[in-house]
Amino acid sequence: MEVLELLRRKGRCSAEAVARDLGLTTNAVRQHLTNLERDGLVHSHPERSGRGRPSLLFALTERADSVFPKRYGQLATMVLQEVQEMGGPEALDEVFARVAARHATAIEKDLQGLGFDERLHRVVSWIGRAGTLIEQTETAESVRVTIHNCPFRNTALKFPQVCTITPQLISRLTGAAISQSDSIHRRDPYCSFVVQRPTADQ
Repeated sequence: MEVLELLRRKGRCSAEAVARDLGLTTNAVRQHLTNLERDGLVHSHPERSGRGRPSLLFALTERADSVFPKRYGQLATMVLQEVQEMGGPEALDEVFARVAARHATAIEKDLQGLGFDERLHRVVSWIGRAGTLIEQTETAESVRVTIHNCPFRNTALKFPQVCTITPQLISRLTGAAISQSDSIHRRDPYCSFVVQRPTADQ
């Protein structure tokens, strides 16, 4: 991590410069940089300055940004706290209703002409692509949609309105009635929603 932090501060460095700054041997640093390059965290390119052999300089890749600490959840919590203090719980309700509506609009065009089962399947797949471990269980009258690892868990524990995005999204895109069965707010291990199948006359 020290090598990555140094490259973050310096921008680009030779193995010799990294070794000098960190008090390590050049060979040890070269080996470490080789491993980091293999993992896609750094890239190297030769640069000539004057006469002689060009220096091989190392810099971070875009992928390397993922190894540094992120506090997106903390920022989201701070922003939502301000929204709630400014407009009350109703303001948060409106924010998440708008989020669900925006996503529904983006997905709707891919669901034209599909029946209930296929629409729901595609919506669940779309939610899963966002990094959510989600599954659906079929019954005769309903479909249970279970979220095992909410990516917004810490924020949702502070602001229950976060949990309204999924049911609103499913309801908007399938036209089905939906209710929550399990909830992390009730100390359940996951959240689940029951989506009612449309009746024959719907």
